[in-house]
Amino acid sequence: MIIDIFVIIASIIISVFDITYIYYKRENFGNKINLYLNSLIYLFFGIFFFTSFILSTETYFSETTTLVLWNLSIIFWVFSLSLLSIIHRFIINFKKKVVFSTFFYSLIIGIILGLIFYSQAFTINSNSGIYSYGFKNILLLLFLLCYNFIIIGIFCCNLIKYYSNIRDDRSRKMLINLTSQFSIIIILYSVYILTQNIIFRYFYELIYLIGISCASYYIIKKPFFFIGLTNRIYDFIIFHRSGILLYSYNFETGVETDDSLLKGSILIGINHILSNLINKKDQLGLIKMQNRDIILEYDISHGYAILLTTDHKNAYIDKAVNNFMVKFTGLNKEKLQKLTGLIDISEFRNAKDILLEFFEPFIMKG
Repeated sequence: MIIDIFVIIASIIISVFDITYIYYKRENFGNKINLYLNSLIYLFFGIFFFTSFILSTETYFSETTTLVLWNLSIIFWVFSLSLLSIIHRFIINFKKKVVFSTFFYSLIIGIILGLIFYSQAFTINSNSGIYSYGFKNILLLLFLLCYNFIIIGIFCCNLIKYYSNIRDDRSRKMLINLTSQFSIIIILYSVYILTQNIIFRYFYELIYLIGISCASYYIIKKPFFFIGLTNRIYDFIIFHRSGILLYSYNFETGVETDDSLLKGSILIGINHILSNLINKKDQLGLIKMQNRDIILEYDISHGYAILLTTDHKNAYIDKAVNNFMVKFTGLNKEKLQKLTGLIDISEFRNAKDILLEFFEPFIMKG
């Protein structure tokens, strides 16, 4: 009982802390839907499911109460798995639609809820100071086990399908780590509900706490992990109002480029910038193309503009662009004000250090 209470408290503390941290660092999650999904998974999985699951085995409560808690834990479990699967997909590739997935998850959840509420699904037994449960409705057990392993299969399919498109090796390793941990958690849970062996439950609790702690570490220390691992930035260009290229960086190669390498859609965006430098803008501009977003930002008072190309813009990139401009302007204010005649663009090489600071998740590192 004491160990179980400790584990419940630890899970609640971690979950509440992460939900709070996610809210205050919401720009790290790129889009609102990603923010909401990550908050909900901690609420339903880390608090609602885990608490009801552990307490449902305690003989401190009556059989009626624990049976209600066990039913609730099953409901929270299947709902949490659906959220986890959607988050897994959004972390990898936010652009892909999940209409079919949402319909599938809703259908499975509906069937399981129906089997729980419209049949006497469980038997309850007391042994060695804990409650255990038997499945009277075998169809419910089969649906739960199948759904658990379908989710693991979806994890693996997403990982294999998009693995080569993930930005860098460190993100690949983190995704493999979390995917493996949560797959093991699902397997251990499946073994436990099938055998009702207390050893598997304790092992499950241990792996669960390791997994949730690891996820919390990534949220705090590696926020880039949650902003679309296949979303890339391609070019970052700074132009003076005179049309002179002040600085250009290619994120795919990690090389500073010159204007002779800029062509096609990038030049279209540059022309748009230069033609609009006379107009004050209060927020990022955007040119949407078939496979790219061209993000535009202007500093009218200092006479320069930024163009950035990416798969799709999000709040993280918006904030990074704005932070870059604040620091770039602060470091080069006098140089920008004195730009006349022959311009020495080597004076603006400090832009790379600022890029590395604010766009670190998108820097190619092997």
